[in-house]
Amino acid sequence: MQQRLFLGFAPTAAQMTRLSDLQQRLFCHLNPEAKAVSVRNMHLTLCFLGQVGDEQRIALLDAIDCLAKPRFSVQLNQLDLWPNAQVCCLKGDEVEPSLAQLAKQTQAIAGRLQLHSSEHHFCPHISLFRKAKQWTLDEAALLQLKDMNTLTPERLHLYHSKSTSTGVEYHILHSWTLD
Repeated sequence: MQQRLFLGFAPTAAQMTRLSDLQQRLFCHLNPEAKAVSVRNMHLTLCFLGQVGDEQRIALLDAIDCLAKPRFSVQLNQLDLWPNAQVCCLKGDEVEPSLAQLAKQTQAIAGRLQLHSSEHHFCPHISLFRKAKQWTLDEAALLQLKDMNTLTPERLHLYHSKSTSTGVEYHILHSWTLD
């Protein structure tokens, strides 16, 4: 059975509360069609894998088991709007070498398993809104809204992106503790 999968990290409960507060403050600055990402769906994607079959999933789990999975911290301190993707996100430009290496290794695993290969350079971010096409924020408002958010996850997760009648839901299928 094929499943749409990705590897990522979940924010802590306190971080989810701060991200939800940020969404509330941003809401009035975005186009009316913009939809807030559900707090329970918030995550930082490490590697999008696309449609994965059962044999590929088993090989993926084995490969991730063998990887060094070091702890890291990432500062998410910039608000950005990606008009082509129609996403408003909180992102960080500085990537610790251990996180960059993990992103590179998981992309290599995806390539070996003939899964999705990203055409974009890894950029740590958490999506706050979808269908976001424009905002009415000046530099002063951006500075007020962007809180310093440091993500220091304890686990790497394999997520299943499942379409439901109420929208997409992300379910954790497997987790690995970071060293």
